Parts: sequence; structure tokens; C-alpha cells
Amino acid sequence: MFLSLIVSFSGLLSLPLGAQTLDRKTLAWDQKKIDIGAVLEEKGPVQAEFYAVNNHQDSIFITDVITDCGCTSVDFSKDTLNRDGIASVKVQFDPDHRGGEFSKLIIVRTNQDIYGDTLYLEGINMPIPENIEMAYPHRIGDLGFKLSAVNMGHVFTNEPKIKYIEFHNFGRAEVSLQKVQDSLPSYLQVSMEPEILNPGQRGLLIFSYDGERKNDLGYFDERVQLKLKGDQELELRVMSVVYEYFSPVPKSMEDMVPKLGISETDIDLRDISANSKVSRSITFTNMGKELLLIRKIMTNCSCVVLDLEKDQLEPGERTDLKFTFDPKGRKGIDHKHISIFSNDPLNPVRTIVVKSSVK
Repeated sequence: MFLSLIVSFSGLLSLPLGAQTLDRKTLAWDQKKIDIGAVLEEKGPVQAEFYAVNNHQDSIFITDVITDCGCTSVDFSKDTLNRDGIASVKVQFDPDHRGGEFSKLIIVRTNQDIYGDTLYLEGINMPIPENIEMAYPHRIGDLGFKLSAVNMGHVFTNEPKIKYIEFHNFGRAEVSLQKVQDSLPSYLQVSMEPEILNPGQRGLLIFSYDGERKNDLGYFDERVQLKLKGDQELELRVMSVVYEYFSPVPKSMEDMVPKLGISETDIDLRDISANSKVSRSITFTNMGKELLLIRKIMTNCSCVVLDLEKDQLEPGERTDLKFTFDPKGRKGIDHKHISIFSNDPLNPVRTIVVKSSVK
């Protein structure tokens, strides 16, 4: 038996390369990933449709479609596609009691491609809470929210960040947003689903945060006002951390881009008096071969004052950042952070930790 396997394998090796390699003719998909957003369980199944075109001279037909979950079902084109023919794969997601983000895999195989194309259906599953009162403990008027703030998380400047906020109408009147929300900042847009929320009904506030329009970087904790119909206002706390987006840098270009060098990133002031301010200087160096721009420097405490000599450095150029820490009113072990945002695409955000023991 073992000898037979060796002979068979040797025979495969002796085949010409073209005979060992399958000629895959794949469909050209309009998109391979569809995000259906937030799915409320009470709304029932949600459908999405993928489209593909046959760009080959040979005819193609879909042989089968495989999914990785019983919660997704599919219906697909069974016709033979000549050149420029269009196929579709309809995917239905049936929400269940398991909440959270999901990514369902769909493999589409054809007569010209036994390996198959991989498609993804993504979204956020939001099951019906078992206890409404406990599920929405934070009240603003008659509206209940799961959390006390809208946390947008990390927002990048290349595309708006979408956040779905679940809430419940505990009141006796319907709730809807005014069409014009002129009190919102330009970088923030909010819509509601459904557009009219009836008493006892659950809904979604859909936040779209545009990091580029924000035109600032770092951590933000803001209060925003939403106008409801009936001249009511809904004040919400919105938190975010905005980062500049950089495209991946090829390995061959890593020495060419701007590079921020910092003389110290972990500073220990040791024992200091609460009655005396302490100052130190840190040297920044552009270790790259393009102009380095210091976009922003911020700290996590108003007790730290910063003074930067220059915010633009030519290759090889240096500058000093002086910080002054006022420990007044503090006691014991203390940590402060200084965050530097630059156009260094490999390390766009650097952090300096300043430690001390205040006596």
C-alpha cells in the first residue's frame, strides 16, 4: 500500500506544471462584503444581495453556496451565465438571542472554480432584552439608554465612524427627531430608526462621526443637543478618540517617511514637593527623510503645561519640548501622560509617561 502511494505521488510530480494547476475562472463581484448594520431581533430576518458578472468567454454557472451558520440561508441564480451575464446571491440573516457583532461567511462555487469565492455578511445583532427596565437603566426624560454616554471609540480621518445606540421609549407619547439638527457640530450626523418611535418601543440612534471634518486629533468628551419634535431637546454625552489615517507604508519606503525620535518616553521625576513646580525638556528629532509635522501635543491633566519650540522639523533637525508639572494639591504616586500626534505614518501617536512621588 505504501509503495503504491509513492508510485502515485511520483506520477503526479512527473505531470507538466499546467496539468497540476487548475485554471480558475472566477466571477467579478460588485462587492464581497456587505454590512447590514444593526439588526433588531423583533424586526425579523434581514436580507442582502450580492451581484457578480462573468467576464470570461467560457460560460459559468453556480454549482453550490455554502454558509458557516444555520442563521443564514441563501438563494442564488441557477442560470448559465454567458459572457457579461449577471448572477446574484441573496443571503437572509435570521437574528437570534446571541447579541453582538457578527461576520458570516458565504462560499460560492461554480463549474469553473471548485474552490469558490468567499463573501461576507456583517452586522450587529441586537436581541430583545429579557428585562426592559434593567436593560436601559440610564434615563433621559422618558427615554432609556444602556449606557450613560455614546462612546464612538477610535475615529479615523479616512472615513466616518458609524455607531448604533439602542434606546427605549418608556413614555406615553411617540418620539421622533426634527429634520433639521442645526445645533449639532458639522462632523456629527444623527438619524433614528424607526423614524417614529412609539411608546414601549425600542429604537436606534445612528451616529455618524466624520474625523476629517472634526479637524482635530486626540480625546474628546463633548455634550451635544438633539432636537426632538415637540420642541424637546435630548442632551447626550459623546466620547471619541480621533486619529489621522495613514495608508500602509511599504517596507522599502520605511526609511524615507518622516520619523519622530524622542529622547525619553519614560520620565521618573522621583520624589518631588507638592509646593514646587518641576520642569524638564525632551528632545524631538526627525529621523526620517521627509518633513516631520507635529500635529498636536496634549496631556491628560491641566496641571502639565507644554512649550514646544518648533512644530516642523526637516530631516535630521531637532527641537525641544519643555513641560512643567504643578503638583499642588496632589500626594503620593502620580502618573501623567503627554501624547504627541505627528505625520510619522509608522508611529503617528507617541506617548510620554511622566512618573513622580509627590510629598
